Amino acid sequence: MVLTLRVAIARISHETNTFSTVKTALDDYNPCYGEDIFQVYGGTRTEVGGFIDVLRAKDVGIVPTIAASATPSGPINRRDFEFMMETIVKGIHGTGKVDGVLLSLHGAMVAEGIPEAEGTLLQKVRQLVGSSIPVICTLDLHAMVSEIMTENVNAVFGFETNPHIDQYERGVEAAGMMVSTLTGTAHPVVALKKLPMMPPTINMRTTEGPMVQLFNEAREMESREEVINVSVFGGFPYADVERVGSSVVVVTDGDMELAKQLSTDLGGVLWSLRKEFLKDLVSVENAVDRAVRAAEGPIILADVADNPGGGAPGDGTVILRALLEKDVENVGLAAIKDPEAVERAIETGVRGTLRMKIGGKTDKLHGEPVEVCGQVRTITDGRFIHKAMRRGLTANVGRTAVLEVKGIEIILTEKSHAPNDPEIFRRNGIEPFDKTILVLKSRGHFRAAYEPFSKEVIEVDAPGLTSPNLTLFEYQRIPRPIWPLDDL
Repeated sequence: MVLTLRVAIARISHETNTFSTVKTALDDYNPCYGEDIFQVYGGTRTEVGGFIDVLRAKDVGIVPTIAASATPSGPINRRDFEFMMETIVKGIHGTGKVDGVLLSLHGAMVAEGIPEAEGTLLQKVRQLVGSSIPVICTLDLHAMVSEIMTENVNAVFGFETNPHIDQYERGVEAAGMMVSTLTGTAHPVVALKKLPMMPPTINMRTTEGPMVQLFNEAREMESREEVINVSVFGGFPYADVERVGSSVVVVTDGDMELAKQLSTDLGGVLWSLRKEFLKDLVSVENAVDRAVRAAEGPIILADVADNPGGGAPGDGTVILRALLEKDVENVGLAAIKDPEAVERAIETGVRGTLRMKIGGKTDKLHGEPVEVCGQVRTITDGRFIHKAMRRGLTANVGRTAVLEVKGIEIILTEKSHAPNDPEIFRRNGIEPFDKTILVLKSRGHFRAAYEPFSKEVIEVDAPGLTSPNLTLFEYQRIPRPIWPLDDL
């Protein structure tokens, strides 16, 4: 009698901006549990979709526990984090025996009173299953990897692209390694090299800049038969916790000394390239002028400092105000989070005229509310299917309204959202290809879908919680000295 192997799967993902005043709760994660995970994630280009496809193809039994992901914001309530952690534990414990655990994590999650969120989770899972059961995870390229994390896993697979269009492939890779480990054809070990550097995320793209050389070096290392995976993590500088910093993680087949050597070698290259992560932005006034003078559009104005994908609220008004003052037309703006404005727009109705102050209501860091008078163009439920990153997964930005103000179509949402997929425009009756200017509250993930049809991308130096100028933030807990805050 052949016993079927059984692997527990779970996803808890959040990139926590500890400077944000917006606390994160369980509802923000839109969690799904047990068998519902197959319905929500099956067939999607996500890590969990990759887990499911590989394990089913290999006739491995799947124990689904929880899959939950929230838009970046402030620390998650401790109670809710512990609930999600216990859901995984109960899912594993309640099913009898599992042979392995696959986790889709971010690597930059912080809970109230638990700065080492992923490490705490991995430690708890390891204590539950013991040292003989393999635990393998995927991590975001912006993960803040710590020793407590790597000490409690058998293998790590970090994203290799930024924008992160390889989520499914990393899930497939992790699940494949799980099967190889369970069948005894691989014996992965992990080594971590942490660097005293905390670069801004603005120049961590994998198609240009320092990450190109780093990943070329990583692929060269992976060409060796003993090397399973080499991951480069730029880190996340908007979390004021001890584990901040860039790192290299190397997984080899049973050769710990080689893993340590390679991680040290690539860490040295990463350190030598640190200054290449810095990048100059364009002032708001100059950015708008450049966009207006452009011979052809769409020109993208990237509001990188008010990026919900990094924990900013997504209700900044500085660029909008500049456009209105210069009477710029044929503009699409995605998006401004303003539940009050959405409610008022719904009350007003399509084609009705709405006069009110919008945006700038979360804090005082992203510009003051702007008084506008415009026509309500569309109202939707804010749901659409991703066709770029996370293809096939449903997005939900809450009820949504489009307000047209002097030739600027402003998407107002109930929830913060980085508009990395043009489907948010199309779902709300706007064809982004036809706009002269697109204002996107995003740091860089938008490039995967927008660059093919945009004529230029201008990264704008507006204020906000994801500004590349790290001297604006009052750090209290990070290790010092650390570059670029200190001269190292």
